[in-house]
Amino acid sequence: MRVMLQILALFFWLFFWAKTPKAEVVNKIVAVVGSEVLTLYELENLAQPLYQQFLNQNLPLEEKERLKAQIRKEVLERWIEDTVIGLEAKKHKITVSDEEFNRFYQAEVKRLGGEERLKEELAKEGKTIEEYKKNLREQLTKIKFVQIMVGSKIAIPEEDLKKLYQEKIKNFDPSPKYDLEVLIVRDEGLLSEVEGLLKRGEELGEIASRYPDKISYVKETFKEEELDKELLSLLKDMNPGSYTPPLKKGNVYHIVKLVKKLAGEPPKFEEMRDSLYEELFNQRAKEYLERWIKELKETKFVKIYL
Repeated sequence: MRVMLQILALFFWLFFWAKTPKAEVVNKIVAVVGSEVLTLYELENLAQPLYQQFLNQNLPLEEKERLKAQIRKEVLERWIEDTVIGLEAKKHKITVSDEEFNRFYQAEVKRLGGEERLKEELAKEGKTIEEYKKNLREQLTKIKFVQIMVGSKIAIPEEDLKKLYQEKIKNFDPSPKYDLEVLIVRDEGLLSEVEGLLKRGEELGEIASRYPDKISYVKETFKEEELDKELLSLLKDMNPGSYTPPLKKGNVYHIVKLVKKLAGEPPKFEEMRDSLYEELFNQRAKEYLERWIKELKETKFVKIYL
């Protein structure tokens, strides 16, 4: 389920944390999908986090309006897809058991920093935990439906894995490399909290997802010559799984986790099999999902007024 959830995030990510728009919006219809009516007010609600992330106050007004229109268009497209999937899930009478929901809910609570923190964030937005759970169950129903419809269609033959393995090792570079995860923290006031979360075993990606406006997450492999001397010196004495103290870089701080050191012979096929499978599955599931949703939309009445 983990791999499929990563794929489905492309379609469902923006429907959990939409913030209320600060400006009053005329509530006109922007689209009709089957029996569902999508309004401008709700669209602005969904797009608000992206406005905050990408609409720099220093941008010229014309450029800002252009970006805003582009964001609004992309969000509406995702919203239409989400709505189509919801209608189909309802048509197929897909349900989520309490056990399935509780397992998913607890994972979300952990990712967001605990139930008290979740309630605090919801209170800021004027929402209740009951509303959040209702929305979460609706989204999980859609995810379950897509898993049923798409998951069984993706096959990864062993020969495809071996072919990808040969492509990966064809130009293998035996020079020392470091597989790293990096948190880029833009708010110094968050450092102590981030370090506390790391000590409790929180994954770097999960930490970054809590503060999307203040923390970025990077996972990449670097050659020695691509790393600055201070970081390289620390990495040479570190064991896989450990991480550096906050390293100040200009106006931001880097916290770097060493995943593994790479050098010498390429890894064996058996060592890479799981990651190769995940890569191929992600690629094929994404391609199939996009085709499937496009075909699904063609079976519904969709009228866009934006």
